[in-house]
Parts: sequence; C-alpha cells; structure tokens
Amino acid sequence: MRAFVPLDLSEADLQGFLGDVLANEEQWAQLVAEIRAIADGAAVKKIGGDQVSRATFFFQSPIAELCDREVAFTCVGGEWRAEG
Repeated sequence: MRAFVPLDLSEADLQGFLGDVLANEEQWAQLVAEIRAIADGAAVKKIGGDQVSRATFFFQSPIAELCDREVAFTCVGGEWRAEG
C-alpha cells in the first residue's frame, strides 16, 4: 500500500490517508480505477512534464462522468510516486 502514497507526506498524513482509503471501500475502488486508467492509457488525454523526473497525466475519470482528472508523479531516487 505504501507504494501508492506520496513520499512527501508526514507520518500523521500517511496514517490518515491509509486509514481513509482502507476504511472506505468506495475510495479504494476509485484509487484502483484511476491507477488502472493511467496504466492502460486509453483514457489519458495528454501527459505533461519532462517525463524523466516529472509526469502529469490528464485523463477522464473512470468513476465519475464528465470529470477530468489530473495526477502528477515525480521520480525520487529512481522511484516514481504521486505528488501529495
């Protein structure tokens, strides 16, 4: 689970995030669906950033109709993580 958590979260924020996601089945399903949408690429409209140290994915939400999403990732020490 920690693989999906931004590196820049404080320990308190990390525990809050994990608690929220694990306690809320709907929130977990949304997170999984968005990761799949980005990985699949079909819903991705464009990718910003240099794609070496930073990438921002712009895509249609797989859960909510007519809802555009934007998720940014940074590469820290060779590991890609979502920005918090």
